[in-house]
Amino acid sequence: MEEKLLQIKNTYLEKVAKAKNLKDLDEIFLALFGKNGEITLATKEFPNLPKDQLPKVAPLLAQIKKELETVIEARREGIREEGYRLLENEKLDLEGGKPLDKKGHLHVFTTFEKEVVELFEKLGFQRFDAPHIDTDEFNFGLLNIPENHPARDLWDTMYIDSEKFGIQPGKMLLRTHTSNSQVRIMRENKLPIRMMNIGRCFRYENLDARHEHTFEQFEIVYVDKNLSMANLQYLSEYFLRTIFGKDIKVRMRPKYYPFVEPGVGVDGECIFCEGKGCKICGFAGWLELAGAGMIHPTVLRNGGVDPEEYSGIAWGFGPSRILMLKYGIDDIRTFLSGDLSKLLKYEEEKS
Repeated sequence: MEEKLLQIKNTYLEKVAKAKNLKDLDEIFLALFGKNGEITLATKEFPNLPKDQLPKVAPLLAQIKKELETVIEARREGIREEGYRLLENEKLDLEGGKPLDKKGHLHVFTTFEKEVVELFEKLGFQRFDAPHIDTDEFNFGLLNIPENHPARDLWDTMYIDSEKFGIQPGKMLLRTHTSNSQVRIMRENKLPIRMMNIGRCFRYENLDARHEHTFEQFEIVYVDKNLSMANLQYLSEYFLRTIFGKDIKVRMRPKYYPFVEPGVGVDGECIFCEGKGCKICGFAGWLELAGAGMIHPTVLRNGGVDPEEYSGIAWGFGPSRILMLKYGIDDIRTFLSGDLSKLLKYEEEKS
């Protein structure tokens, strides 16, 4: 184990020295300390080590971890300083150049957001906004996810150093889902309720073709008497068939979410591989497009609603995944990349 740790250290010290930009350093950091990083995985091997090795290996790992973090941060500062020096010598020519002939237009995300909002307004849903920076209570606690609940591992949460603002550490965060609106919606509105929320969420993800650290979510909260899974199924089919057409293949399967009971995942067949399996769908043949379920009685009570008299539906999806299917986009990072040529290409191909 000691030899393995030293090998990790030497390999990544060399990579850090060769890093040319901040993106390279971010990738190195994730490769070391991310969910599946070298250091993270090495730590998970500790329970399997002989007890006589732990007094040697544990301090060594801590030392290597600290050394690598220090070297990465030092290289990060060095790259920033190099960038500042380049900017000092850079000149901007405002005289020459020809104005662009193309006119601007709304981003594909903005257009889709309008389409979705109008779609649910036809069913009587109203728009509701919740904070991007929120408390642990609204993001987790009131949603039937108390502190130390194992379900919290489903979200890679980014907490804020709240001590600077006189708030107890670990109590402020960047919201991980639009579900932080659920209890607020129930507390602030009269029954029955039909509300929708679309907005940005944040998670500490390992970036790939299907995952971003900053992304959009859409969610509805529907509370009334005698609601059932049949209503949920109707809403799913209403949305997906309107967006993709009547031929879209849709399936619902049981899935666990702490704030609903029962919960389901709503999947659409992957259009890239037609169900055969590819990197976009994780070789499953299906893309999970929405998560939904009947609002848990505990969450209803936290919102001031009597679960004996009323039932509720929580239903939400990631617009990015829907747009990937709609426009044939093979990488979720395209939306926030700033590469307009890619987005224009996809739009032109569909028009």
